[in-house]
Amino acid sequence: MVVLSTLLIFACEEKINTPPATTSTTSTTSTTSTTGTTGSTYYISAKIDGVDKVFTNIAISRDETPGNISLQIVASEINKNKPYLEFYLRKPVTGWSNSLLYLLNYTSTSYVKYVTAAGKMYNSVNITQGDSAFKIQFSKLEFVNGGDIIADMSGNLSFDTDISKVSILAGKVKIKTTN
Repeated sequence: MVVLSTLLIFACEEKINTPPATTSTTSTTSTTSTTGTTGSTYYISAKIDGVDKVFTNIAISRDETPGNISLQIVASEINKNKPYLEFYLRKPVTGWSNSLLYLLNYTSTSYVKYVTAAGKMYNSVNITQGDSAFKIQFSKLEFVNGGDIIADMSGNLSFDTDISKVSILAGKVKIKTTN
């Protein structure tokens, strides 16, 4: 599932300055896929450029390769490849914890990106110095079997070859791992 999701994502990507994904045979990767309906208990939702979006087709993977410990979440609308949101979050030195805050911009090794239905990709690594960082604030981050991941998010993401941006407001993450 992770390989198929990754292939689909990379097949649709436009040129972007995103850190390359690294995998290793020594890693331990766990994956959860949660598919629900619009009224699902588990979802990622946001107002994207003024339009309410709910993503209930969610894939979660954790890479525990030493030096590259990370959490990746890819979420799309039910039965659709695009639009989708993707989060790649490297484990901070302080570790995974409740109340963890990520401020993402061009200096971050972690990122969030949004790909529109037309395939245009906006990314936090394209946020320049003069713009505010994209914010993800976790209230609960339990990456264990049955653990909850709950967060709020907001900010602008930028396109890499022009000055266009997409605004993500009132973002909510409410997912549960099953691995």
